[in-house]
Amino acid sequence: MTRRSCAIYTVGAICALLLVTGIALMVAQVFPSIMHKRLKKEIVLVEGSRVFDSWKTPPPPVFMEYFFFNVTNVDELLKGAKPVVNQVGPYTYREYRYKDNVTMVENGTKVLAYNTRSFVFLRDKSVGDPAVDAITTVNIPHWAAMNKMQGFPKSFMLSMMISASKSTLFTTRTVHELLWGYHDALLDRISRSKPEVEKVFGLMYKKNGSHNGEFVFHTGEQNYLDYGRIETWNGERQLTYWSTNISNIITGSDGSAFHPLLNRSERIYVFSPDLCRTIYMEFEKDVKVKGIPAYRFTPPRSVFASKQENPANEGFCVTPQECLGTGVLKVSPCRNGAPVVASFPHFYLAEDKYISAIEGMSPQRSHHQTFLDLNPTTGVIVRANKRAQVNVLIKKISGYPDTKALNETIFPVMFLNESVEIDDASAAKVNKLLMIVNVGSNFPLIIMGLGGIMLLVFIILLVRAHQQKKEAKRIVFTKAVYATSTEDDTSYTPVSSKEKDDGQNGNYIGLTAKLEQ
Repeated sequence: MTRRSCAIYTVGAICALLLVTGIALMVAQVFPSIMHKRLKKEIVLVEGSRVFDSWKTPPPPVFMEYFFFNVTNVDELLKGAKPVVNQVGPYTYREYRYKDNVTMVENGTKVLAYNTRSFVFLRDKSVGDPAVDAITTVNIPHWAAMNKMQGFPKSFMLSMMISASKSTLFTTRTVHELLWGYHDALLDRISRSKPEVEKVFGLMYKKNGSHNGEFVFHTGEQNYLDYGRIETWNGERQLTYWSTNISNIITGSDGSAFHPLLNRSERIYVFSPDLCRTIYMEFEKDVKVKGIPAYRFTPPRSVFASKQENPANEGFCVTPQECLGTGVLKVSPCRNGAPVVASFPHFYLAEDKYISAIEGMSPQRSHHQTFLDLNPTTGVIVRANKRAQVNVLIKKISGYPDTKALNETIFPVMFLNESVEIDDASAAKVNKLLMIVNVGSNFPLIIMGLGGIMLLVFIILLVRAHQQKKEAKRIVFTKAVYATSTEDDTSYTPVSSKEKDDGQNGNYIGLTAKLEQ
């Protein structure tokens, strides 16, 4: 092989590599776009899509844990002492969720549904029997009534009802009664003159087997960023509980679906009917669940911050004069005026004054933080913990002598932990989908890698061919040297014409000696 041939082959190999690289770069521009379009088409809330059935009936088990705060010093508390509580729980229930009355609307661009939930008690995951275990806590119906009926003669009339019903500021009830409802004597008295007042009270009363309102969601067919986004709740695009538009806005997801192709810099919004508002979450860190990569999103401190710390929260003040500090939210506007206050468990992310006011509070991020772990490619929830605490604002109320010694305190009643983790079968499906997407995204690199390997193989073969050519030349040269060194004694002559023309063995050359003349 001549130097010119080697140069030609080398140039050809380089051109081939450049061609392969060019094709790879072209594919790099086009292929991810194709994969993303395919992904956006698959992740839509329409019949037959990859996610529709799991959105209607989520396969992973959801668990609801309830923890109660048992008061141990009621007599001292009524005299002005700091409340002392101890945490009791969990009382765990399997939560069954499904979308009911699912109906496509507006040519399939939106879908109407009701979020229905039911609960089944799990004894093996609980500390005791909710029908037996008793908790001493603040009497919420009693405090709600006093807050509603202030000023003479309302306070006088209610005081008469309180005396007749033997209702007290604190009550002892079983866990089952506190959760699912009990017949309250004071409410019974009030309902005689106000039939609209419910006689039964429970923190989860009427929530077993019921829904939390009519939702209309975007399917994501028109824009993948709208996948699962709420259009209306109970026919409304805004709430009416708060004093500003930004506080009343209904936006984001209901917490069951998030758009694909998430990025770390975005905020995700979740509307919660229980909190009577929309909250937002921000990226915290990368995690992995059952081999699935995920972004962890959590509510920052600013969500429940005071109006001084976060001016955007000014609209959540019940009145300009009645505005709580960081870490708590008074939800009485959507609780019929009851002095109910929401927070994270143990006042996590709240001001120290709320934590120190109750003996027995110990906020810890690992136990009390709310978070969502979302796979960024698909938007699928791989793990989540929703944690919230129900509190009651207790204080001195004019016209009710039993409250005269009380300090104003946000009193913890109960907190819940609603948790879910993707099941093995669903995790396998997500991992398979991610593998397909990853292979597609890395396809240009694979092409370039194969092109590089082919070039390397070509160069190796070229070098070997060159070496073999040199070796052949060396052998011929050596034979020639030996042949000419005895030119006076020997010479190469054909033995016969038959041997010269032998078709099977080729040309034979005989070595004969010349006789000296």
